[in-house]
Amino acid sequence: MLIMLIYKNFLIYNMGDVELHSKIAKEKREAAHEEFVKGRYTVVGDLAIKAVEQAIESIASLEGLHFHLHPRSAHARRIRWFKDRFPYLSEYIDMLWGAYGMLGYEGIDGERARKVLDAMEVILNEIERKTGVRFK
Repeated sequence: MLIMLIYKNFLIYNMGDVELHSKIAKEKREAAHEEFVKGRYTVVGDLAIKAVEQAIESIASLEGLHFHLHPRSAHARRIRWFKDRFPYLSEYIDMLWGAYGMLGYEGIDGERARKVLDAMEVILNEIERKTGVRFK
């Protein structure tokens, strides 16, 4: 739940949502790397996408946005919002989703899983750099 407080004419958001989503993103990021080492490549795609989704939810919550509250439209709204704020990362988010689909439907491929991890890292590192929200 987002709590807003007014303090000396400044609007302050409850950081609980940011912390919760960033913690989940961190766990999924680490797990994606662990699964890659184990050779569980289809799982890498699932975890990488979820890590990025949680990172986006984390920074969107700073604006009072919670895409996950509307599951039917969450993905489209989340990606549109992200591309508006980070247009230079569009190719990475598109590549992440494309490779994720390939891993899930065309079988196990270590090279595709490596590309998924690389795209996830570019996205998460840039979000960290631009916002100061950490996922490590």
